[in-house]
Amino acid sequence: MNINGHELFKAFHRIKKSSMGRIHKCLMKDLKPHEFFMLITLKKMYDEVEQETQINGLPSAPGVKISQLSRETAISMPGVSQTISTLEKHGYVERIASSKDRRLVYVNLTEAGRQLETDVSNSCFQIYDEAATLLGQEDTLALVRLLDKLAGAFDQIDRSQCDLEQKEKAERKTT
Repeated sequence: MNINGHELFKAFHRIKKSSMGRIHKCLMKDLKPHEFFMLITLKKMYDEVEQETQINGLPSAPGVKISQLSRETAISMPGVSQTISTLEKHGYVERIASSKDRRLVYVNLTEAGRQLETDVSNSCFQIYDEAATLLGQEDTLALVRLLDKLAGAFDQIDRSQCDLEQKEKAERKTT
């Protein structure tokens, strides 16, 4: 890693540590960051399922399947299940067995889980609103532009690496 990349990485680490540290101390007292990430993902996925079922006039599912959470988060099924168990112990999620197939289990947020997600999300937006005010409009717009450009660079790197991996696989098949 060259010095510029190293400095960029350190800057992102400082931002994460300062903003998430404040949020974690104030609101996520009993959760680890990955557990809260699972809570946010579960809410987002369930909201998407609800919206889709309403649009298509289908009956709504009582939650999200663990297999769907595993695919969405790229975490193994046992890893997702363990995180869900922790969230369940804290009262933030519940498991709901299907009445038609007992092997099928859905997961959904409890009222306490929804409230925690709302409180933390609002706190995050407040922190960034305060930071934008301190930076001023011109610097905030410049930062957003540069971050968008950085996201594009990361996407380009990912595409290049995927292309290289596919090329290597194809070469191995022909030899």
